Amino acid sequence: MAYTSNREGEEQILSRLADLQRRCLRQDRPCYLGFLDDFQQRVCRNALAKAPLFFRFYGGCEEAERVFLGLSPREDEGLEDRDFPIRCVEAVFRRQDKPGHRDFLGAVLGLELRREAVGDIFLEEGLARILLTGPAADVVLGQLTQVGRVGVVCREPLSWSGGERRFTEITGSISSLRLDCVTAFLAGLSRADALALVSGGQVAIDGQTVQSPSRTVEQREKISIRGTGKFIYDRQVGISKKGKLRVQFRRYS
Repeated sequence: MAYTSNREGEEQILSRLADLQRRCLRQDRPCYLGFLDDFQQRVCRNALAKAPLFFRFYGGCEEAERVFLGLSPREDEGLEDRDFPIRCVEAVFRRQDKPGHRDFLGAVLGLELRREAVGDIFLEEGLARILLTGPAADVVLGQLTQVGRVGVVCREPLSWSGGERRFTEITGSISSLRLDCVTAFLAGLSRADALALVSGGQVAIDGQTVQSPSRTVEQREKISIRGTGKFIYDRQVGISKKGKLRVQFRRYS
């Protein structure tokens, strides 16, 4: 199945953003929209380039995948970490059980919550931290007792200073930053197989499907490869003796 970021989706998020801007200006106070995925973030960021408002994206930790957008008429009001309407629910389970991210996401959405109500999910041994909107947190606290075949007990921590996004660093050499070259490197594929993956709509940059193999990957862009994972391009660290680019990526854990 290909990634999709169609015109209808763009128009929908722009409409919601316009409503948020009007409310922020009319009420003269900070307002928030979220959780937003990569594509929605990019659309909002472009639309706000010349807006007469201050804004910030935050998802409960730096480098969060899904974030809230905060708008404020004043730079020093409503845009600190603590101001964003994000709550954390901890789900405790037996250490010998190994539920995954998809298991938790499926269980939470199975409570009839919308995807936009759920932020990032952080997993460690015996514990999952789930970032949620306020109403969604109440639902999860009251109803989530099972994740797949694993029993869980949910609680809300008395204090929470933000999660920590974990990455795996990937370095290596590639001939160019063309999308097909980058895809081949990250997915461990031949150039021909990577080309087919890109052309088939299985690769996205910042949440938007890109089917042009010659598209150059820019610094800080996020590359999602169906069946492989999601990565951030950090930087070029040098040139190899054979004239290839030495690059550094991070993979979302």
